[in-house]
Amino acid sequence: MPNPPQDGAAARDLAVRIGARLGRCPGVGAVTLGGSWASGTADHRSDIDLGLYLDRQGGLDVARLQHLASGLDDRGPAAVVGRPGEWGPWVNGGAWLKIEGRRVDWIYRDLDLVTRTVEDLCAGHPATHFQVGHPAGFSTEIYAAEIHLSEVLFDADGVIAKLKSRLVPYPPRLRRALFAGLWEARFLVEAAARAAQRGDTHFVAGSAFRSVVCMVQALFALNERYWLHEKGSIASIDELDTKPEHFGDRVRTVLGGLGNEPSELTASLHRTAEILAEVEVLCGVR
Repeated sequence: MPNPPQDGAAARDLAVRIGARLGRCPGVGAVTLGGSWASGTADHRSDIDLGLYLDRQGGLDVARLQHLASGLDDRGPAAVVGRPGEWGPWVNGGAWLKIEGRRVDWIYRDLDLVTRTVEDLCAGHPATHFQVGHPAGFSTEIYAAEIHLSEVLFDADGVIAKLKSRLVPYPPRLRRALFAGLWEARFLVEAAARAAQRGDTHFVAGSAFRSVVCMVQALFALNERYWLHEKGSIASIDELDTKPEHFGDRVRTVLGGLGNEPSELTASLHRTAEILAEVEVLCGVR
């Protein structure tokens, strides 16, 4: 169900009001509106995602942020604000709130780490790290996508604006690196063949999933788009200009019906390899 214009305006107004108050909290260097509200794909179910870019030098005033959350959240003092680093090194912490009847997520980002990561990406050095909640791992490209897609609500020193400028045009070295990353997809598909012969559905499923993630990242790079998240990735590919024919339908068919018998698993890997070969041709690595 598409979001009614008036509902979208109300959500954006709420984000702007919260962003202004967050910007007055010591240690918050910038605030952005991200997720589906920034990308224009929100509907009535969508959370309002606010990125809080933290300045290490100042140190975040967690007590003040907790006080702000308690005053804004519909549950009052029951709202809980995390400390930086509690959720891990890449998704640093935050809060899950309900404000004026809407789900509002505050997500911490280490501003220094984001800045270094963007420079690494522009130099052609993407990386993937373990992070709870990211079944494909946390790709550092996510930081670039968040910066590129976000709407700035507060940016006292213009740091987010500078990072945005670094990401346009799409960095050619990052593009080449993500194309080169297709070797992992090829390795996974070929290495899973023996597991398929043993009827090891779990191993084949993980290999097929991860190989598709590599393909998705390469196709985003091919179209000079930043990849944000595993969620909705296949549907997003369908909207790109350059991609294998019927990519989304074919991937959904494979992942949704891998099978249990060796013959079924082997056939699923074969179909995955066929899709991969087409992606490799488009990206010029085959």
